[in-house]
Amino acid sequence: MIVDISVVPIGVGESLSFYISEAVKVIQNRGLKYSLNSMGTAVEVESFSELGDLLDEIKEKLRETGVPRIYIVIKADWRERSASIEYKVKAVEERLRTQYPHHHSEGSIHHRIVNSA
Repeated sequence: MIVDISVVPIGVGESLSFYISEAVKVIQNRGLKYSLNSMGTAVEVESFSELGDLLDEIKEKLRETGVPRIYIVIKADWRERSASIEYKVKAVEERLRTQYPHHHSEGSIHHRIVNSA
């Protein structure tokens, strides 16, 4: 299952990069495949239970750094047959290539998929 997670620490000021990097470290330490983007992080998890455990760990990590409140937005794509982050991006890029042959997506941020396993 692919989930897109946006974690917004509240009450810590305008700059959030420190806190977001702490959340990403939790994902990395779990060995999960992920793709960071400007508005969130796509993560591959096996189940909603694993997602819940991941969110609990992120919440605890941010609480330890002094965050008094956290707003989390989650989008989940569950399907009977699994699909990776790379597969979903490649499927769209392939469609763009065939329907719009002058489209060039090489070097796009979506090519940077991280597998910390």
